[in-house]
Amino acid sequence: MIFPAKAGLVVVSLLLTVGATADEHRRFDIDTYLALQSISGVTVSPDGAFVAYTVSSNDLEKDSGHSAVWMQPAGGGEPVRMTSPESSAWSPQWSPDNRYLAVMSARADKGTQVWLLDRRGGDAQQLTDIRQGVRSFEWSPDSNRLLLLVKDPSPADLDEEERPNPRPYVVDRVQFKRDYVGYLDNRRTHVHVIELADRTTRQVTFGPYDDSQATWSPNGRHIVFVSNRTESPD
Repeated sequence: MIFPAKAGLVVVSLLLTVGATADEHRRFDIDTYLALQSISGVTVSPDGAFVAYTVSSNDLEKDSGHSAVWMQPAGGGEPVRMTSPESSAWSPQWSPDNRYLAVMSARADKGTQVWLLDRRGGDAQQLTDIRQGVRSFEWSPDSNRLLLLVKDPSPADLDEEERPNPRPYVVDRVQFKRDYVGYLDNRRTHVHVIELADRTTRQVTFGPYDDSQATWSPNGRHIVFVSNRTESPD
């Protein structure tokens, strides 16, 4: 597929070449499948110097997948792994001021949080600390804030200690179950904003509605999002 080049647009082509070698007639087996890796979330730094991306792979021994964020010079060169092999990381985003690379990671049993990698060096720093975790994020145009999509906490999220028995499901809505999600309750996904300077977080949307696809206006004064706010959204 060929994409037309436009001003300010950097097109990164990732090509997988299968050479004609002695193994060209080898059967495509489970080992070959498990060795495959996929690339997603390709993003170019504001100065155009680097490309960050997520590499996902399979772990047969752990019966699970794993992902890591890598960075590579846009002009070519050796890629550098930016995140720890001990935990998965994904969704890299450069701050508009070119200072940070933010990623999502579920390291250290803290749920899925946003972590910051400073371009000047040093270890990754945890930015968010939301008990139920973060679903997605986006930098503000001035690099001073991030908008977050966060699902309401469950009663279990608010428990100070683990209960001896799991809580029962309480469902009182028309759409009671969803594929790959399970039973649905009244917890909803809302927009939050975190300040980079002091790490304070505030919720900016409320109500019995799910909010999604949130993004900043170019001047950073407004947030646009999608929400079904009819009487019967289900």
